[in-house]
Amino acid sequence: MINQKEFLTTREVSEHLQVHARTIRKWIDVFEDYIGPDLNERGHYILSEDSLERLMDIKERLAVPNQSMKQVREDLKFEGKLSMPAPAASVSQEDVAFLPIVTQEKTMQKVMSTMNQMGDLMEELFERMDRMEDHMYTIFETFEDMEHKLVSLNLDRVSGNDVHQMFDEIRKKQDQLKLELRNVHFTQKLSAAASEQPVVPKRQKKGKFLFFF
Repeated sequence: MINQKEFLTTREVSEHLQVHARTIRKWIDVFEDYIGPDLNERGHYILSEDSLERLMDIKERLAVPNQSMKQVREDLKFEGKLSMPAPAASVSQEDVAFLPIVTQEKTMQKVMSTMNQMGDLMEELFERMDRMEDHMYTIFETFEDMEHKLVSLNLDRVSGNDVHQMFDEIRKKQDQLKLELRNVHFTQKLSAAASEQPVVPKRQKKGKFLFFF
């Protein structure tokens, strides 16, 4: 039984390397035969100190200008650091029986990787929805502030410049809201495409802001 205290999670590795956890999982998918990750009982990647050092090596290689992951794989293969497939030879009955298990484990790793990516996308979607809600509150407060100013002042004393400034501020907030909406819709499409399931927001929109749409 593997002692999991000796291993790091992808999140711990991402903090150590200052790289997004999604990027770490992508590197693991591409360079699995070099990094040599393991799985915990929940099917999540766990990484040894050797795996961490190899991830650091990959990060340094990819930092070279115009260096792609495909090129890094070619370099590692040329350096003999990738595990090469064994030559075709006599296969025992035990090996044949073991093949479906290996295939199943590989499939499970891919499924867990996809689920982790989905989790990252959903987390990003919720953050963007929170920012969008903040923009909506700000616009609503700006309208209220403008209304209070107009009520408290004699309309004859309100200059056209003051009114233009207030409307300019509102337009800026609306532009920010539109940009955030586009980001939310884009993230929703990514999440829906990955899961093939409708995305359910974590909280419903407030009805009083619907007039903005």
